[in-house]
Amino acid sequence: MSEDHLTIDGALEETTVPDLFRSFVRSGETGIVSLQAGSRNDSIYFEEGRIVYAASSDPDMGLAETLLRSGDLNLHEYETAMSRLVVSHRIGALLCELGYLRPEELSRAIEKQVRGIIVTALARRSGSYTIEFNAEFPAEIIKLNLPTERLMIDGVRQIEHWSLIWRGLARLDRMLEAVPGADMKAYSLELGDEDSLILSLLTEPQTIEQICARSYLSNFVTCRTLWGLLAVNFVQDAGGEATSEKRAAIESEYELEGLVERYNGLFQQIFSLVFQRIGDHVYDFVDRVLLHLSPDTMPYLSGMNFVNEARVDFDQLYNNVIASGTQNHMALVQDVLSELLYGWILEIKAEFGAGMEAEVVKLANALKK
Repeated sequence: MSEDHLTIDGALEETTVPDLFRSFVRSGETGIVSLQAGSRNDSIYFEEGRIVYAASSDPDMGLAETLLRSGDLNLHEYETAMSRLVVSHRIGALLCELGYLRPEELSRAIEKQVRGIIVTALARRSGSYTIEFNAEFPAEIIKLNLPTERLMIDGVRQIEHWSLIWRGLARLDRMLEAVPGADMKAYSLELGDEDSLILSLLTEPQTIEQICARSYLSNFVTCRTLWGLLAVNFVQDAGGEATSEKRAAIESEYELEGLVERYNGLFQQIFSLVFQRIGDHVYDFVDRVLLHLSPDTMPYLSGMNFVNEARVDFDQLYNNVIASGTQNHMALVQDVLSELLYGWILEIKAEFGAGMEAEVVKLANALKK
């Protein structure tokens, strides 16, 4: 059984890009955050919690356009390079070939481009997002050593949309505090005066309203600065580690239930197809599906029956996973569901042949999109 990568989809109207990035930075995850809005698609690559690359379909975010904006290319050089660019030729290599960039300058030029993509992505207010954890990166990307926290703080500082800032902060009575060791991290990062001021006000828990009252900065700048410090995990919700862990556990359970429900929708469709063929004999068919599962997987389905259109009982599955003592609940549940789906496909092929197998595989592929 192949291991599927965990993917989460959502709408940017319900969150903010800095908050999406924050989860990667805080947990040290590896994966890709993809942002879609209209014809623009951005992909930001994280490796162990650090931004290492970004790409955009926006033609204005191309390498040549970035260098034209910064003055590193003049208009004649830009037009010459674009007239000679072919699909199989990468623009960076072409600029070096034409003598407009020295090879040792290429990495810095790409870093400038990536910074621009990230800064504009942080200000996105609408569209959709997809997060792929532990996804494989395309072979052509060049991993960069980017100062992730500095880049995020600088990006948030350029945001002028109050609706976006407030979406990230949520409420005036939200109690915040500095993360232990934040002052040392801030020193190494060389925070600006605004960031240092707000951090100094959080030596003890304060509400956003209290911080605004004590800050000599405008309320707008104070709130924006707070949001930036939250995004890079220099500031956190007050209430202690136990509260944070409880919140994380609730969020994790919610994501797990959503994953199980997506698979349950698929299992119900497959159950219906088989029922149309063999009627009540479908329950014997389900028993044969379970025979395809490995001995390691069966305990996680303990206490369930599948008479209700082959649906997996989430509460029972979750309890079984908790009882196992495993730490990575999401990966384990994904494995169980994938193996169960594979069992359906194997038994359908054995009972009904390749035609119906292809129909079910098509349904399964739609689930992953």
